[in-house]
Amino acid sequence: MLSKYKLAAQIVAAVALVASLVGGGFAVAWQWQAANGAAQLAAAESLHASTLGEMSRAAAGQLQRQQQRANELQQQLSELDNKHYVEMTDVQQDNNQLAADLATAKQRLSVRITTPAAGPGRVPASAGAAGMDDDAGARADIHPATAADLVRLTARADECGSRLTGLQAWARLVSTN
Repeated sequence: MLSKYKLAAQIVAAVALVASLVGGGFAVAWQWQAANGAAQLAAAESLHASTLGEMSRAAAGQLQRQQQRANELQQQLSELDNKHYVEMTDVQQDNNQLAADLATAKQRLSVRITTPAAGPGRVPASAGAAGMDDDAGARADIHPATAADLVRLTARADECGSRLTGLQAWARLVSTN
């Protein structure tokens, strides 16, 4: 009987040995897989961090370029505004001086006039030789206050034209950027 128990003990020992070898192999494989998985996870995390860093640098570079373009546009617009402001103030000063000179009669504003015909069959009052531009020399002065008002009116039109030119240049600059 002892041999029967001995055989049973050897079988149990063999099964235990096989089970421990299988279990040990399983544990070793599990550890190897965990280490391999951890290495793959670390590599993926490193790649992810690297990709995020590249994206962040690209976004920062793009933001910097946009800010630089915005600053350049702002500078160009400022230069354009200054240029047109100087032009407009020069026009205003010239027109104000002309209006003041007309109001004080330092300068005079005149218009060409035609003399009325004497009537049917009658000779006109001026008996000069006929030419291409009869009565070209006939002029009449405009009252100084009226002349100054006319100059102010045309000055406002000049100012509006200058503002419109500046606005168009501004719109062109903004639309191209």
